[in-house]
Amino acid sequence: MQKILYDAMFSKIQKEIIANKEEIEKLEKIDSKYCKIEINIEKLIKIIEYYKIKKIKNENKKILIYCNGNPYIVLNIAMIAITNNLSIKINIDDTMLGVNKYLLEIINRTLEKNELKTKLELFNKEENDEKIIFIDRINDFNTIKTKNKKYIPYESIDVYSEESEYEELFEKIYDYAINMNIDIDIFDDEGIESMLKYGTGKNKLILTNNKEIINKYSEKNIYINENPFKREKIIFDENTVKEISSY
Repeated sequence: MQKILYDAMFSKIQKEIIANKEEIEKLEKIDSKYCKIEINIEKLIKIIEYYKIKKIKNENKKILIYCNGNPYIVLNIAMIAITNNLSIKINIDDTMLGVNKYLLEIINRTLEKNELKTKLELFNKEENDEKIIFIDRINDFNTIKTKNKKYIPYESIDVYSEESEYEELFEKIYDYAINMNIDIDIFDDEGIESMLKYGTGKNKLILTNNKEIINKYSEKNIYINENPFKREKIIFDENTVKEISSY
């Protein structure tokens, strides 16, 4: 019975998003004055559909999450909260504020109608009385002093470049990261080994023509002379879901 109830709730949220497509697009246009994140309604629906297959758990915990404010990330967090019975406060650094607030309003209305205690809300002021997860947002992770915190690298990127011929690719990647509010750290002077040892980014980018370097690094999430953002990530991988829900 429980699974049927949750499937019905997810379908209701999907229908509400589709029914309010024009309002979401209007809010996106306002938000786009401050950042370049684009939202696709079909992708929002796809994210929710993915979580319909998840087992329902009763973790009954409160968590604060700092993320970059991409509505796809916020929606993933909301779905994890629902499927694990988590009450989550989300700090989005005021990114895509209109779209994010509206999506959470739709979700919370559905939760309230079904009398679920799961609660989702945005927060701005620094709080440290609960467990805190930082999805990227490395500067905030380093700044906020509390023992109850966890850092999850997701889209953040570290870059090492030693070839001017890749300047156009570098600028394209840098501009994308800035526009999408993705953490990016440059290690030009420190060198590759320093980037691999001290960099906190999920992805590592090396721009070089050095054959020895190219042949040396083939690990997952290390990209050489290519755009690590060419494939858009809209759904959390299993490891990220587990790290959030089990913290």
